[in-house]
Amino acid sequence: MGKNLATEMAPPFILVAHYFIAGAIFYMIASFILPFYAGELNSFFLSSAIASLMHLYLLGFIMMIIFGAMYQLIPVVLEIPIFSKDFAYIQFYLFVVGIVIFSIALGVNGYIKMLPFGAIMMYISMLIFVANVFLTYKNIELWSITAKYILVSNIFLLIGVSIGFYMALDLIYGFGSDIVSLVTLHISTTIVGYILMTIMGVGMILLPMFSLSHGFSDRSINVAFYLVIAGLVLFLVSIFTKIIVLKYIGIALVGVSVVLGLYQMWLIFSTRIRKQNDFWAKNMIASFFSLILSLVILVFAIVSNSQTLFILFGFMLFFGFFVFFIVGHIYKILPFLVWYQRYSPLVGKIKVPMLNEMVKENIADMQFWITTIGVILCSIAISIDVDMLFVVGATVMAISTMLVIYNIYYTLVYGLDRLKEIKD
Repeated sequence: MGKNLATEMAPPFILVAHYFIAGAIFYMIASFILPFYAGELNSFFLSSAIASLMHLYLLGFIMMIIFGAMYQLIPVVLEIPIFSKDFAYIQFYLFVVGIVIFSIALGVNGYIKMLPFGAIMMYISMLIFVANVFLTYKNIELWSITAKYILVSNIFLLIGVSIGFYMALDLIYGFGSDIVSLVTLHISTTIVGYILMTIMGVGMILLPMFSLSHGFSDRSINVAFYLVIAGLVLFLVSIFTKIIVLKYIGIALVGVSVVLGLYQMWLIFSTRIRKQNDFWAKNMIASFFSLILSLVILVFAIVSNSQTLFILFGFMLFFGFFVFFIVGHIYKILPFLVWYQRYSPLVGKIKVPMLNEMVKENIADMQFWITTIGVILCSIAISIDVDMLFVVGATVMAISTMLVIYNIYYTLVYGLDRLKEIKD
């Protein structure tokens, strides 16, 4: 853990808990709204209703969890404390309020004029996050591959959210911009440049730690780092220059980098000491399978120019890969944080619980299979264009989010009664 800096220099547990709890709540809200959007699927990403749901899901759930994890993991990766914990609290509250206002403005008729207010709050909150990361990097000494991924991903985040903020203002004040190009730039920089690169980077910390893997080569993920940057830059340049060949070269390079990232994950799994497929391992296997499947779908979508396949690709990426990867790690990261904050001072004084005892494993397993069934049903519904089947699948997925919330609550309150008795 790098001189124990993960524990000595990490922010207070309550800060990370803010982000994880809010992220889980937004995940549940977005999942329960999803069934009502079955009829909007054919409108693709230019629909304001779909844009509202996607921002609620991607910002409220995925980005919220990533931000919380970053505040905990950056001390491990960089071996230095976060520049400002106060910035992190300010960012959180601005981000939550901004997401709510922004999503309502896009998704509810008559509230569109609220959009700039939500946009400016989210933009400021993300600027605070990026500034916090950059100022933390000022004193960095250990340039691991994960540190490089995090730094570059935050540069792309800054670009992506700046474009998003400009689009929000353009939607209200009408600057006459090419909205399709802007949306493409916004999606590619935030999804590929920030979220995907962050997952690839922190995966090199989390996967070996939770699977007890060692002795593997990291050459693949190092090559992937340069390929994904080159590919994304070429893709962005193609948007401005309209040079189609650059677009396809960029997509190909990003695709190869993702394949190398998957190969790296396979190398880690193949050297793991912990061989049993617990709820974490099942989620990781499902997440990587979803990513591979989404890439295959994307290839066919590009070749056939099929809107249905593009939608299916997005669904498998967002609700397959991201969900399984993030939820699986919540079940590992949160118990550790609670254990360290609550039980580490009591080691040697009382019998302390194991980390796996702080998660209801049967609930976690049930949640995994319910989510899997929901993803499969929704994927079939998108493929054959049956709205009612999508409603059923999305409802099944929404039910699974309640089990995630239950397990988070179970972990947060685990052992409180017993500790109170000991103190009394």
